Amino acid sequence: MIEARAEENLLQKRLREIVREVEQTGASIGVLVQPMNLASDQQPWFSHDADKLFTPASNTKIVTVATALVRLGGDYRFKTEVAYTGELRDGILRGDLYVKGYGDPSLYTDESFQAVAGVSLRNLVDAIREKNIRQIDGNLYVDASFFDEQRLGDGWAWDYESEYYSAQTSALSINRGTVQLVYKPGVRSGEPVQLSLLPNTRYVHVLSEAKTVAAGEENTLEIIRLRGSNVIRVTGNLPVGEEGEKLVTVDEPALYLGTLLRESLEGAGVVLSPQSKVQNGAVPVNRTLIAELYSAPLREIAKHLNKTSDNHYAEMLLKTLGAVCKGEGSAEAGVEVVREVLQELGIAGMYQWRDGSGLSPYNLVSPRQLFTLLQAIASRPEYEDLVHSFPCAGVDGTLENRLKDSPLYRRVFAKTGTLTSVSSLSGYADLPDGERIIFSIMANRYPGETDYLKAQEDRILQALAAL
Repeated sequence: MIEARAEENLLQKRLREIVREVEQTGASIGVLVQPMNLASDQQPWFSHDADKLFTPASNTKIVTVATALVRLGGDYRFKTEVAYTGELRDGILRGDLYVKGYGDPSLYTDESFQAVAGVSLRNLVDAIREKNIRQIDGNLYVDASFFDEQRLGDGWAWDYESEYYSAQTSALSINRGTVQLVYKPGVRSGEPVQLSLLPNTRYVHVLSEAKTVAAGEENTLEIIRLRGSNVIRVTGNLPVGEEGEKLVTVDEPALYLGTLLRESLEGAGVVLSPQSKVQNGAVPVNRTLIAELYSAPLREIAKHLNKTSDNHYAEMLLKTLGAVCKGEGSAEAGVEVVREVLQELGIAGMYQWRDGSGLSPYNLVSPRQLFTLLQAIASRPEYEDLVHSFPCAGVDGTLENRLKDSPLYRRVFAKTGTLTSVSSLSGYADLPDGERIIFSIMANRYPGETDYLKAQEDRILQALAAL
């Protein structure tokens, strides 16, 4: 007993030292750590500002995924519907084609954009061709009415609207609402930068002023999408010998999917009238169903979402919760579902929730509240799906390169979080003696690169492993 208490005191001392070092930088940090099976009348191993509210960054996704698993279940699948109106005779559709989305975040054009098993653009084309549609005289309508028309989350900054992690949220989307721009220098200095667009679609226009410069000169290449448009502007200099690629968001993802579908249908030999247009429109009641295509189960969606910290998947999931549970596909309705589940799981006190991914700086939650969620769900059937969705230390996802050379290699299952001046890490860890602990670590307002904060998170966990 005396030896155990001495070790506990040593642990407290080490963790206090780490916390003090972080706070001396001007940052704030909250920590709560205790064994999963600690009796309710026992004190946690370590607690510091555990009831203080912090911006959680992508630790928000823990709550989004947990809520979805509780309300929708791990077997839930997202639907995409293809239908037509009018008369279909001898392969000619004298009417309109419709595609309606129900929030599937995983639709993709080809393997380079595939994140999980699911519905591809080819599947949509095949379903239409299998109906013996060889000519379409009407329009191609895309229906994204399952969600509202708010494309970006509350508090999202205007200056990263082009970035893949800030993709617009629409109930009908493909390739996570992005295109890929591949860039290479010309053969010699002064030549234009060579650009190629994937998928190669007329929905996006690339405007380039970028030039090749000599090897060793500064790389000033900049790629942005002009606001409110689908014009991608490329400027700056690219040195010889340097090349790369960048995902860029599109404006109005449903129309993007509709345009890709039209282009793919034409490529497959389906003739569309020159007057046919791709436009928004709700599927009418009297439509004829062609096919309903379904995503992989939610538990598989959740693995990609949490392991890679995919903002697009998280926002689609939040609005799906609102649409399915509240009849309103909005972030506000989704947050209402989140609040109900948090209350059921015993989360008390004030907090603030504005989006599903954590990109919003308006989200506020305490380490104790995240800890309580992780502890409460451990006794529920959703626990295994949630744990399996988390990155594993030294193995995959956003923890792939962390704690590899420590006793916690393959023993930490946790969600990371990163914004400017913000880092968080919450989840579960199996100590070398086999005991599973629950922890939540959040730091805000750090005046430097967040790599420092992540190193302190690792130090805290390593101190626990050394106990």
